[in-house]
Amino acid sequence: MKKLLFLSICLFCFGFISKSYAQIFYFKNKIKVDFKESSIKLNQADTTISITYDLKAAPNRYYKARLFYSNNKGNSFKGPLFSVKGDIGDSIKPGKNKQASWSFKKDNPYFDGKNIMFKLDITEIPKISTGGPKYALRSLLVPGWGDTKVRNGYNYGVITIATYGCLITGAIFQLEANRRYNRYTDRLANSSAEHESLYKQAQNSKNLATAFFATGAGIWIADVVGVYIRGVKNRRRVAAEKRKLEEEKGNETTLKVFPLIDGQSTQMGLSFKF
Repeated sequence: MKKLLFLSICLFCFGFISKSYAQIFYFKNKIKVDFKESSIKLNQADTTISITYDLKAAPNRYYKARLFYSNNKGNSFKGPLFSVKGDIGDSIKPGKNKQASWSFKKDNPYFDGKNIMFKLDITEIPKISTGGPKYALRSLLVPGWGDTKVRNGYNYGVITIATYGCLITGAIFQLEANRRYNRYTDRLANSSAEHESLYKQAQNSKNLATAFFATGAGIWIADVVGVYIRGVKNRRRVAAEKRKLEEEKGNETTLKVFPLIDGQSTQMGLSFKF
């Protein structure tokens, strides 16, 4: 039974490490929009419709909000709508009571408001990390710390928890192994069978301690190496984007203005720079 328990823990630890990097090292962001019909208000004076909604998502991210409407009971939607002001568009942060105002006559002069339904499309604006390989030193000090600078995830505290959890659990089993081994050497058992059992228990606890220590160390080392590799990729990507930007800047067309002698009008000439 004890061997089966030990084997199960080892298989669990191996499976934990061999999972995909994304599943181990960050939590997936969840987006929730509370959008009630009672929040829709019509203003006939300036032909606008105001909408209020709540956006629940990761607070340290930005989102793109687009508004659509339907006049056939939601069978199809038209949009995205352009004549919208307020919390619609790019760089929207999560929060309550987000306001949007749609000037419907500008987008559709024949809009009659019959069987109207609205839909909000919320998508996350990807975060582009630029951290280099030097941030592997952070993960060397605290597992998961360097990932916040080189990756595009959300919460890397799970790396810290998993690593320290395995190491602490290993330490607990190691203490238990030492305690039982001391009882074995001190011959505190009442019979030879119990004495031999103490030795086996001490060995099992030691094996479990070794398994958890190895798992914790494996996660820590994998995180440091992973941060370094991702940092190198980020550095190469940033360097390539910088070179491309410089090339595009070098191929720009410059515009020069040459004033006439009378000063009443201007003549434009083009000068190409390669």
